[in-house]
Amino acid sequence: SRTAAIICMILSFPAALWAGDMEGKHAGAVRRAYPRFTFGVESSYALTFLNYSHFNFISSDGGRRDERTVSASLFSNGQFLVHAGVNVSGNVNLSLYTGYSGVYRRERMVPLSLRFTWLSGNDPMRNRWLLFCSAGTGFNDFRNLGNLSAEGRVGAGYRISLNRSVKMDFLLAFQESYTHPRAYESDVGNYVPAERLRRNDAYISAVTLGIALVF
Repeated sequence: SRTAAIICMILSFPAALWAGDMEGKHAGAVRRAYPRFTFGVESSYALTFLNYSHFNFISSDGGRRDERTVSASLFSNGQFLVHAGVNVSGNVNLSLYTGYSGVYRRERMVPLSLRFTWLSGNDPMRNRWLLFCSAGTGFNDFRNLGNLSAEGRVGAGYRISLNRSVKMDFLLAFQESYTHPRAYESDVGNYVPAERLRRNDAYISAVTLGIALVF
């Protein structure tokens, strides 16, 4: 299925890079200034500033209702992510991220994304600026895995090198999410049941501010 293909494609990147790692196999090889494989944790504050939603459903009185809404109100959320990846070089990292992410009001997802990170400078032991971008899918209804969400972000940050294997990142990013929130019928004060729902799409824009530990 399309869902399985997307997940397999994302998961295959770190595995392929792992299989291709042939450096340092000789006993006399010089030790790198950075570890080949990485993992870590990341916590972020997300401030949503724009939300476009489109709902189409059969109302409780039997009529068809089509609602499109643009909201520029601010809403706060939190995110907690874990990641594992590989340092392709001293300046490039590819990592797989997952965790738990707040998206909007009563809207949560479990993301699965691939992130590309570029780091400035030639010395991994020094503090460095970084740029990153990521894209992937998200699950907010495990009873319907075909109804996937999507998430992408671009950002920048500053990495503090605590030692060879431990880094601390401060991150700022723009995030765009595509989700399928539950439709609310305000006339009767209830959510629209799935059998009467025809469309429930939302595009959500946010700015995130985060801190991460990378090992």
